[in-house]
Amino acid sequence: MNIPLLSATGLNMINYRLIYPILLIFTTLLFNSCNPDNDKGIPSYIHIEKIDLVTTPLQGTASHKIVDAWVYIDNKLIGAFELPATFPVLRSGNTEIKIYAGIKINGIAAVRSPYPFYKPIFVSADLIPERIDTLRNLTTTYEQSTTFEWLEDFDSGALSIDTTSLSATKLHRTSDPSLIFKYKNERNDYSAMATLSGDSTLFECATIEYFELPKTGTPVFLEMNYKNDFNLTVGLIYITSTHEVHQHSVLILNPTEEWNKVYINFTPTISVLYFAQKFKVFIGMMKNDPSVTATIYLDNLKLVY
Repeated sequence: MNIPLLSATGLNMINYRLIYPILLIFTTLLFNSCNPDNDKGIPSYIHIEKIDLVTTPLQGTASHKIVDAWVYIDNKLIGAFELPATFPVLRSGNTEIKIYAGIKINGIAAVRSPYPFYKPIFVSADLIPERIDTLRNLTTTYEQSTTFEWLEDFDSGALSIDTTSLSATKLHRTSDPSLIFKYKNERNDYSAMATLSGDSTLFECATIEYFELPKTGTPVFLEMNYKNDFNLTVGLIYITSTHEVHQHSVLILNPTEEWNKVYINFTPTISVLYFAQKFKVFIGMMKNDPSVTATIYLDNLKLVY
């Protein structure tokens, strides 16, 4: 069974704030309709603490921000649960469970969905009424069909992203252990950073190469680890068949004191820009107050479809 993720205009995102109360009401009505003397009306419980990601060297970092488990039994969705979660199911005995790793689209808590590039997880559990079964060591990987159009981890001396002619400051690598991104047991020697100080008001960097990206509603995402103390704009630069170059902002990221991970959905934008021939990814920051210093840190950029 395939999850109905796609529509003609891109991902068919689900508003978590709307679906969760609906699922809760449905579950409550289902329990209340059961005869309490009937064993079939006594729920079993499942606990999921977390879901991890495993990658190959060609897929970049395994850092992720999986926040939800979308749980299916008999190919029917029983709920989308924010992790860690303990939830009831009206099943007992050997049960086949399918789990999709869920993320916040564009980092927005109200817009959540299974990430279309992560494989579903299949688990068998012997459920017993009133008992909590913990599903351990849950890991997902990228789907084999995933195309990694662009990867940049800043560990190579030749960077695939650079500042544009509009930028008042340079993007450069840092190896300072107190500044670089760290994830579990992964080795990471460098991250990138840029600072705006004094009268410098604009920072902008973009990929050196243009990319041909699908425009038929196929999911296209940018994954990124970042830390910033000023608003950060992420978007696309595109070129038309008449060689005109335009720029389109997709998302503004609020400041974060700690390293964060975001999944930016380019799908609707690319679908609308059907006349565009090729695309670059750009990241920018602007400030107006000369007394303020603004700094951003970047790492593990992945453009996938």
